[in-house]
Amino acid sequence: MLFLSLNSDLFSSNDQKPLQRHYSISFCGSSLDVARFPSSWLKRKYESTAAKSSKKLKSVAEDVLYDTEPVWQNFELLSQENSIQPDTAQSLIKLFEDGNTIPFIARYRRNVIGNMSPEELRLVKDHYEEICCLRSKLKTVVKTIQKNGLLNNDLRKSLSSVRTAEELELLYAPFKPESKRTLSERAKALGLDKPAYNILNDICEEYLENYIQSNKDGLKTLGEVEKGIINIIASVIGSDTEILSHVRELRTSHYFFIETKKLNIKGRTLTKKDVNNKPVDESKYRLYYDFKITSDNIKPHQVLAINRGENQKVLSVKIEVPEFLIKNFKNFCMKKFLNTSSNKQKQRIVKEAINDSYTRLVQPLLIRELRSTLKGMAEKTSIETFSKNLKQLLLAQPIKGKLILGLDPGFANGCKLALIDETGTLLDHNTIYPFKTFKNAKSDSEYTLKKMLHQHKCELIALGNGTACRETETWLSELIGANVFSPLKLTYTIVNEDGASIYSCSPEAKKEFPKLDPHIISAVSLARRVQEPLAELVKIEPQHLGVGMYQHDLRKKQLNEALNEVVSECVSFVGVDLNTASQCLLKGVAGLSDKKASQIINYREENGPFIHRRELLKVKGIGEKVFQQCSGFLRIGPINLEEEAIFYKKSNTTKLDRTIIHPESYDMTKTLMKELNLKEKDIGSREFIEKIKNVSKNLDIDELSRKYDTNKDSVKLILDTLGKSLNYDLRLEYNITPLFKKGIKSIEDLKIGNVLSGRISNVTSFGCFVDIGVHFNGLIHLSKLKGKQLQIGDRVEVEVLSIELDRKRISLKYVGMSV
Repeated sequence: MLFLSLNSDLFSSNDQKPLQRHYSISFCGSSLDVARFPSSWLKRKYESTAAKSSKKLKSVAEDVLYDTEPVWQNFELLSQENSIQPDTAQSLIKLFEDGNTIPFIARYRRNVIGNMSPEELRLVKDHYEEICCLRSKLKTVVKTIQKNGLLNNDLRKSLSSVRTAEELELLYAPFKPESKRTLSERAKALGLDKPAYNILNDICEEYLENYIQSNKDGLKTLGEVEKGIINIIASVIGSDTEILSHVRELRTSHYFFIETKKLNIKGRTLTKKDVNNKPVDESKYRLYYDFKITSDNIKPHQVLAINRGENQKVLSVKIEVPEFLIKNFKNFCMKKFLNTSSNKQKQRIVKEAINDSYTRLVQPLLIRELRSTLKGMAEKTSIETFSKNLKQLLLAQPIKGKLILGLDPGFANGCKLALIDETGTLLDHNTIYPFKTFKNAKSDSEYTLKKMLHQHKCELIALGNGTACRETETWLSELIGANVFSPLKLTYTIVNEDGASIYSCSPEAKKEFPKLDPHIISAVSLARRVQEPLAELVKIEPQHLGVGMYQHDLRKKQLNEALNEVVSECVSFVGVDLNTASQCLLKGVAGLSDKKASQIINYREENGPFIHRRELLKVKGIGEKVFQQCSGFLRIGPINLEEEAIFYKKSNTTKLDRTIIHPESYDMTKTLMKELNLKEKDIGSREFIEKIKNVSKNLDIDELSRKYDTNKDSVKLILDTLGKSLNYDLRLEYNITPLFKKGIKSIEDLKIGNVLSGRISNVTSFGCFVDIGVHFNGLIHLSKLKGKQLQIGDRVEVEVLSIELDRKRISLKYVGMSV
């Protein structure tokens, strides 16, 4: 019989931790004392099964039997790892478990998270997921060890104290089932495990001649018998918990040498191709053809470059373990196994086993773990860099109220032109051939371009940075210099066209422009990237936007999760118009998915424009929880001033739906405005904004928060929002605008020592890339930044240090910020 019992002994009354009770299981006459468990946990396990069948009760009992509760709680570990208060950690865990998104938490729950930034929240969330994963792995490990009959109280105590996946792996290593093909397992199958353990533990003297069997492989000679015994002892040494702990301590406290060389295989030619099956440019790895560095000095981008070069069979990689570390390991093992023994047979065999264990098991383990650690560090840095760059790119200021001509350059297929109006609608398109050799090609191209610009009074060109960009820019610059477009004051900006071609062939592009040439669609995308960058860039998978660092080498799932969080933050914080936003934009809003965005658009098409935020609840698939997460980031209002009076005559409409104030705070906001003698219909007007700003100076935020039974952060958010215009754009705070040009320099015109103005186009761990107007971005290496922290969009003055035309490389030095 199985008995599940709970006695009344309390073991903890600490206010910070739940009460704990002693728990025991009796099964088939045997009794197991199962440590201590939180009373809340026991209550859940006990009460949920009290009325169930004995079969289910047995299942729950086994779960308890195999479950080892850590000595820490999730919030305690999260608090320590992220240096945050325990109560904040508890609040965050509850918010995460309740399905709250980072944008929602960062904006509307600041009072319970200590005003953490979205970046900090993402880091905490990642750590929390690692903690949950650690708990799950711990349960699996305990279950495996228990089923093998090897779980004792000391081991259970050790397991319950682990705080990292590496510590858990260290404890579990000796209990992992070995492959039957290992040398140790083969020797055990021959019956050599008994003499091996007798020799290692000095149990008794063994005469190895007695184990010789001339008709059996592995036992035919004394040498084969000794070799088998050495293999078994080497395996014991290589999986000993104390030794492995010492080895890992040595690895983390000492450096290794990493050496790379160009891989040459005699007698055959390697066809080196990348992940996309394209020929590899081996010159990219020239720096690593004869490269040596210590593991404590290697940089993340170097790790990623070396790993890629090795995968593409361009580089060979060698890890050299310091000699003093090898000696330290062997001395530690001899002290543990030979310190008190005078048995010469044991000394000889164990010394050979130590050497074999190091060469065959320990050294490969050290190298694997080192490379895994370096790779993890590099990938984390790469994702952080990508996330930061992506955020800067998405939050670039839109150029509103202008007509823009998108120009997708090309040679044989010509340059595609697409002119859009202030709302992004395509007005006109064409193709010109300024580089063709047929008669009047240049003059015809000039005429067509001039006609389009004059007809629509367009003064801004968005030029893609792809093939023929430099030649097109030179041609365009010459025309501007000759006043060909006068009286138009024409300017142009270079646009990163990464991902434009992918988008132009996508189902969404085909849906919007069913009969349009994909090349023209690319030109439309270039113009829209300047006019409304966020709305256009969310249509493209982030890894195709060209602002990362070795992003194609990263695990796709890990990268996508991180980048989707950034996209959601940017889209949500900028806010989108619920009645005009595309599906790509809507699905980026916190709480929404691609399916829910599609359902919103279907509802919009069937029922007309949304009148108020609460109408979202009529959309299939959107309940109160989803509404809570997304509603504050979706704006509803009239399309233009002419429609405003009519729009607000409809029932349930409110100007608060055009602000970032959450619907959960509407009642408090209306009461506050009434007390301040402000009218809801005046929200956003100049007089309203001036009055709220003047009144806010004398308001006691603490008193207001007590009066309305809310928190100070909510009151501040309401007052701050009411003090801004209805069309206020968060992106104005980031000051990231395109670099507009009227003239040009080519890379051939550059000279060492030239000081130029440019714009930061990408930031990596090894430096910053700068658009200096010559088609190829220059690089300010980390060592030439003078300690300056730059970000995408910054205007800088740089000095040219070197030019490599064949490799398309320009090395720059940071001089200062440009006005």
